[in-house]
Amino acid sequence: MRKIVAIILVLVVLFLAWSAWPFVGVYALARAVQSGDIEKIEERVDYPALSRSLSGQILATYVRLSGLPLDRGLVGGLASAIADPLVTKIVSRLVLAKFLQSGWPTPVLGERPPSFPTPNWNALGDVWQLYSNARYGLRDFSLRVPVTEPRARQYRIDLTLEGLTWKLTGFELPEEVLDRLARELIKQKAG
Repeated sequence: MRKIVAIILVLVVLFLAWSAWPFVGVYALARAVQSGDIEKIEERVDYPALSRSLSGQILATYVRLSGLPLDRGLVGGLASAIADPLVTKIVSRLVLAKFLQSGWPTPVLGERPPSFPTPNWNALGDVWQLYSNARYGLRDFSLRVPVTEPRARQYRIDLTLEGLTWKLTGFELPEEVLDRLARELIKQKAG
């Protein structure tokens, strides 16, 4: 009987450790973002994956707003040709820290409106709020912040386990930001 209890306790501890591990990655990234420590941010970001994530979001919004019909095979090529110049301005080494702090692509859209929420890295929420806004996979983890905002105004932080480090591979933007980026892209393509 003691062996069974010991095995169950070990399994519970392992489960709790596995559940908490991605949050340790989020908090390490949060500390780096808040301090503006570019070297620490670089350790925690997969730049190609983050660029693909942002390009895909911007392209999907661009297609929705412009009314262009797209077939799935063209999406990758179009993302490179259309959205990547905008994403390059956002995901550059020096601008990324400010972008992650404010959640607003200042180099592309100018200053963030005061009424727009930021991904508050200092106040991510309590344990229950974080768990209710998190999604787990074996090597993937995502978290929506700020937890107090409605879903349409939340950012989604996507982390992927690379080696023993959780790295930022996606930063899903709220609809309002994506709409403004897509309109900027439409304006640039028209002009």
